[in-house]
Amino acid sequence: MKLVNLKILALLVISYSIALVAMTPLSWLMPLVEPQLNQMGVRAETVEGSLWQGRGQFSERSVGTLDIEWDVRVPAMLLLKMPVDLHLSNDNLDISGLLQISPLGLSLSSVSGFVDEQAFASVYQAYRAELTGRLQITDLQADIGWSRKLGDASGQLTWSGGPVSVPVGRSVQRYEVPTLFGEVSSDDQRWLAQVSGSDDTLMLEADLTRDWIATYAVKTALAEAMDIPLPDMGENLLKRSFEVVY
Repeated sequence: MKLVNLKILALLVISYSIALVAMTPLSWLMPLVEPQLNQMGVRAETVEGSLWQGRGQFSERSVGTLDIEWDVRVPAMLLLKMPVDLHLSNDNLDISGLLQISPLGLSLSSVSGFVDEQAFASVYQAYRAELTGRLQITDLQADIGWSRKLGDASGQLTWSGGPVSVPVGRSVQRYEVPTLFGEVSSDDQRWLAQVSGSDDTLMLEADLTRDWIATYAVKTALAEAMDIPLPDMGENLLKRSFEVVY
């Protein structure tokens, strides 16, 4: 009987300690984590709430200012899982989903929302290009184990299409990107994303193998759909591979 009472007492103490830390105002904890955030180039503008439930505004050079809201599903922690409902937003994106942390690894599920072209400005402006469009994300999910093991991945992506301007010599050429539809999937070998046009012609492809080698390819069919005159270059306009460091 005494042993049972001790176990109950230990469980109560542990539960109380976790709840006490989780309910601590973030304004008390931020001085401890801000140095690490600053090293990553992230600055906390405003933060309110607790580890259980709160919101904050963070800024980073390439992303800009981002509003983040979170809400931990406390009952699931009894199953050694920590599901966190997340909502990220700013003028250029609005995404929500569920992040789950467990002894096996991390998982994202029910990720949906949109990202406007301005969120990618640092990429296309490096080539002095201009782009207009919106990426729609629908029910994206992905699992990654702590040992770098890739789990399942699935979801749908849609690019609205729109004009793109590219400098060519002393002039600027303007083209129209068609509406693109992407499918994310996985198998025993890799994660795979395939992007096609409205007629199911494959135009972009990317994959990540279990060895963390990423490959992406831009298909000649995309240039043809945009009426870009090119010599015969085979199936791919561009294909690159690199190792992902994680």
